Amino acid sequence: MYSSVTNWLKDNPIPAFFVLTFLIAWSIWLPLGILAPENILLTLPGAWVPTLSALILIGLSEGQAGAKRFLKKVLHWRVGLQWYLVVLFGVAAVAYLAICMGMLFGVHAPEISLPNGLPSKVLIGYLPVFFLINIFVGGPLAEDIGWRGYILPKMRERMSTLSASLIIGAIWAIWHLPYFIFPEWNSAVGNISFLWFALLTISWSVLFAWVYVNTESILMPVLFHAAINTTLGTLGVLGQANGSLVPLVMNTVFTWIAVGVVIKLFGKDLLHSKVETVSI
Repeated sequence: MYSSVTNWLKDNPIPAFFVLTFLIAWSIWLPLGILAPENILLTLPGAWVPTLSALILIGLSEGQAGAKRFLKKVLHWRVGLQWYLVVLFGVAAVAYLAICMGMLFGVHAPEISLPNGLPSKVLIGYLPVFFLINIFVGGPLAEDIGWRGYILPKMRERMSTLSASLIIGAIWAIWHLPYFIFPEWNSAVGNISFLWFALLTISWSVLFAWVYVNTESILMPVLFHAAINTTLGTLGVLGQANGSLVPLVMNTVFTWIAVGVVIKLFGKDLLHSKVETVSI
């Protein structure tokens, strides 16, 4: 029995990754949501399951040496300067463009919300701290090693990068469903409806894939994800708490416009760059 399961996992890495990622994570989240939904911090181990699933499958097929080679991509930081600008500031640029458009419709610009009532004047000093916390707590490092570093290259062997990223984005969104099922956890997904979350998640999946295939660095989508969580989550720049959907809708529209521009310039493999790389 053990041998047959192991062989199936080795021979079918794509379905195996998705099965493991859902089975293990939801085995943590669903009982926790039913029995102790107020303990949201206990959901964090489930967030690391995509990375765990990737390491399990690499370990089975390539051994310890393969796992070490794979993890080196997380530390690959010597990429073009433009990619750092994209991953660190791109989401903020889109978000504030959405806010400006909302103001044209009479929506007041939302106030930045800092944790624990910290005064806004300390934002600059605490921003790097928030960013680093978001890398390690929650999605970026826990998820993107698996979603972008492992399963995306596997799927690119069978289809275009665009198709793979759209499929991964849809599955990635569905994977988060327990956070919508249990109201106590809604804050972890921005207190927005699943529809808007899915639309944004799928668009981000394409952008993460674009960054990854052009840099071959898992670190880049990790930083991109952390920037999203910091800007839209920790700081709440879309002002969901104000009850207006306009900034959220505008942010979704502009993010998909960015996706369209990337596809137009780079093609379906998201790889044809006309911009020269500036190494750092």
